[in-house]
Amino acid sequence: MTAASTPAAPAAEALLGALAGRPRATAAELAGAAGIGRSTAGKLLATLAAEGRVERQPGGVKDGRRTADRWTLPATTPPTQDPGSPPVAPTPLGDQPPTRSGRLRSGALRQLVVGVLAERPGQALSPTAIATLLDRSAGAVGNALRVLAGEGAVVQTQAKPRRYTIAPASGNQTDVQR
Repeated sequence: MTAASTPAAPAAEALLGALAGRPRATAAELAGAAGIGRSTAGKLLATLAAEGRVERQPGGVKDGRRTADRWTLPATTPPTQDPGSPPVAPTPLGDQPPTRSGRLRSGALRQLVVGVLAERPGQALSPTAIATLLDRSAGAVGNALRVLAGEGAVVQTQAKPRRYTIAPASGNQTDVQR
């Protein structure tokens, strides 16, 4: 992060200075110490983490509530990269292990929704009913059902209230696949 590229460079430097004296501090604690807003601190910390200048330690979940992430300075300076070599890409989100909070990977909710409907062939279910069975958000399930209906994996059987069922297997599809 350079002063020419970011007008927030003084705030970032104040944040790094606050972090040097407060290892394992939360974004809110660092914002107060640096004299900047919590929102600004959170955004700057995310940017600094992407640059490798700070490290995030996820907070997890306690008593059903998400706890704040903790931030530290890296123990050692990251190794310098050879200018001739290609940049090292971060790990894609899909390759990361699932979080302790139960957050699903991309596309996993759609697979769960199809599984619920496949277990109940011929039964039309609402997004709320499916969400209750999966212990997931009804809005997220509704969005997944819209995508699945567009792909032809499920069929919307009723407009109001919305109800879906698994798409029937077509005899023509099995002939084409042979």
